[in-house]
Amino acid sequence: MATREDYFDRRGASYDRDAVHHRIVSFLMNGLDLLQGSTVLDIATGTGMAALEAAPRVGPAGNVIGIDVSEGMLRQARHKAIAAGLSNVQFMHSDAERLDLPAAQFDFVVCASALVLMSDVAGALRHWVTFLKAGGVLAFETPAKPFGLSQRAVEVAARRGIHLAYGEVADTQGKCQVLLSGAGLEVLSVRTEFADTATVPVQAALEFWDQRVDHPAWAPIKDATASERQVMRDDFNSKRRSGCY
Repeated sequence: MATREDYFDRRGASYDRDAVHHRIVSFLMNGLDLLQGSTVLDIATGTGMAALEAAPRVGPAGNVIGIDVSEGMLRQARHKAIAAGLSNVQFMHSDAERLDLPAAQFDFVVCASALVLMSDVAGALRHWVTFLKAGGVLAFETPAKPFGLSQRAVEVAARRGIHLAYGEVADTQGKCQVLLSGAGLEVLSVRTEFADTATVPVQAALEFWDQRVDHPAWAPIKDATASERQVMRDDFNSKRRSGCY
């Protein structure tokens, strides 16, 4: 059976081609007051986008660590760091929910496009807080309503009693505040940005379900019976054809 690691290993070589990923990281990192000498932990770094943006900003006196469960993603991150001549960033293979790092080590802990992939989102945040220095900042990104075709998939699945974390855990500003407060953090800022407002062609919308179903965020759909998956797929596509979305 394919694992989350397998999926992202396959995505490693093509992940950076999606402009949405770059915009999400840009939104997240622009909200941080990184200083020369700061220390940064990039959770689920993927191909290192956030870590590699942070490294020049914290300078030679600073330090950035990116961790990810996918060696395929990490290979890309390391290649990019070498190409950019960055010596203050390192990448480690590790499970984000079981990090073995010294406590109170980082000024900033960031997570882009991965929080809702955690098996226990609230628990993950509480775990990551332990790595922050006093006064440190934890920042994450999560899908907010409306989020296009992915939101419709959430709604289709919910009608079958199947729940997708990315559509429930922190899809509103209020839920983000609850998560942060629950992790023992002071809420400094919660904001909404549009990562992508492009119109999706009808044919691409119809193909979206089949292209997306292997994504780890859709694991509850993949784990449903074949008949349930077909009903959900038909529901999703029928609404696309009817113009309801």
